[in-house]
Amino acid sequence: MAKKKITPALLESLQQIEQLFEFLPDVFFFVKNQSGEFVMANQVFIEKCGEVDVEAIVGKNDYDFFPKDRADLYVLDDKQVMKTGKPIVNRVELAPERDIILNFFVTSKIPLRNNKGEIIGLAGIARDLGKTKQNLKPFAEMAEVVDYIHQNCTERIEIPKLAKIAAMSMSQFERRFKELFNLTPQQYTIEIRLHKACEKIIATDQTFSQIAHDCGFYDHSHFTRQFVKQFGITPKEYRHRHY
Repeated sequence: MAKKKITPALLESLQQIEQLFEFLPDVFFFVKNQSGEFVMANQVFIEKCGEVDVEAIVGKNDYDFFPKDRADLYVLDDKQVMKTGKPIVNRVELAPERDIILNFFVTSKIPLRNNKGEIIGLAGIARDLGKTKQNLKPFAEMAEVVDYIHQNCTERIEIPKLAKIAAMSMSQFERRFKELFNLTPQQYTIEIRLHKACEKIIATDQTFSQIAHDCGFYDHSHFTRQFVKQFGITPKEYRHRHY
């Protein structure tokens, strides 16, 4: 395990995540401080960042290694975990890769606390299911469905259409989707719309009403309610944090 420049408080808190220290070829492990800077990582994660050793990533953040749109989402999740103290557990995500169109990752993040209970950082793992065919197989059956949702998230998405793509009955499809993603198809679609909205909030000067419309929400109010529910802040607050 590669590590360096860890404060005593943060090092002490790592006892809470001892189970994450196992070295597995399909698991990326990292620890960040309150500023979002990396302070620890396993070799698999270091190589994912395009580096050879931990010295190259310590003190740097997601924007130093990943495309801005992806880094924005990672940082937003980090802030949510550290602000609320609630972990993100087994979130199934699609992330772009150089050599394949779709690659599934299962991400978990937990807050790290000192002996006073204060949140001083976070630790996370991201499991690359693409490296484990046996693990990927159940998710692969939904690859076309997930791709369809991503491509059409701004439109009204009908469950019967998704079930047909998956070649399942509606009840079988909804049950299977929930088992795999811990979300209903509707909830998954809303998450995709929200992340698309995050990109527009940062990259454009569109009004929130226009963003809501472009990202498939009923109206500005519906968009704001869903945004606050997911991220704990309003779209306006999110935009201010990035200017």
